[in-house]
Amino acid sequence: MKLIVIVIFSVGFFFSAFSFVNYYGKDAGADKEFSRKANLALRQAGHQLLKLAGDERSTIPPVKITGPGEFTLKLENSFNYDTLPQLLNQALISYGIQRDYEVVVKRCDDYIPILGYNRAAFSKGEVPCVGREQVPECHNVTLIFAASSGSPSGMHFLRFSLLVGGLLAFIGIGFFWKRSKTGAGSSPSSSSTVAIGNFHFDPQNQTLQLGMQQKQLTFRESKLLYFLSRNVNEVVTRDTLIAEVWGDEGVIVGRSLDVFISRLRKLLKEDETVMIRNIHSVGYRLEIAEN
Repeated sequence: MKLIVIVIFSVGFFFSAFSFVNYYGKDAGADKEFSRKANLALRQAGHQLLKLAGDERSTIPPVKITGPGEFTLKLENSFNYDTLPQLLNQALISYGIQRDYEVVVKRCDDYIPILGYNRAAFSKGEVPCVGREQVPECHNVTLIFAASSGSPSGMHFLRFSLLVGGLLAFIGIGFFWKRSKTGAGSSPSSSSTVAIGNFHFDPQNQTLQLGMQQKQLTFRESKLLYFLSRNVNEVVTRDTLIAEVWGDEGVIVGRSLDVFISRLRKLLKEDETVMIRNIHSVGYRLEIAEN
């Protein structure tokens, strides 16, 4: 059973992890390639802007990534804003970029936007601010792309994979929790009650009932009583009880077993036909007298 639980959990976990990494790994690779093309397209447009302005000598600084899908080119010398939309569009087409975008021109000293447009405006021939006087000064040309949502089919597959993997992992965790809750070896395997004299003992729900009175047992008390009830009128050694009830869950002092036996005796004392007898230096015996 333990092996089955491990297999179920492992399959679910690795199925989810593989789907996640596979999907976003491809997406990360695509974003890296897109960033490279966007960088080159903006530099190409910057080169053409300065060239048309008669500047063929100044160095074009590196394009900076200033946010998610946001690329900024700093142009120290003045350029003609009217030519920017067409030059940038041509550069984007040359690198196969079809994603929606916005363009914002900001002053270098205070980063205040003074000009700008988007792809939709360019497509309609309605770029604002064209023809207006532009002050010769340093400008930052910022190109901002709309986020890519990835392929719908890929996203659906990712969601399905994560759902299936999550369910498998959840099932595995559920089995593991149930096993750890009930323990192994002497743990109760059904919810059927066990007759102990006049008591009705439900090991699964950890209850002990006499007539209309029901008492709730702790996990250890229930486990100890269950094992004793399976060996009625037989001597069970201390080492056996400790191994069955505590297993390898840590070192316990010798008095721990005696304390739990004492608790069970108090719970069972209302039925004179039931007794847990101490067998000196050996162990304990649950005795049930015949009516």
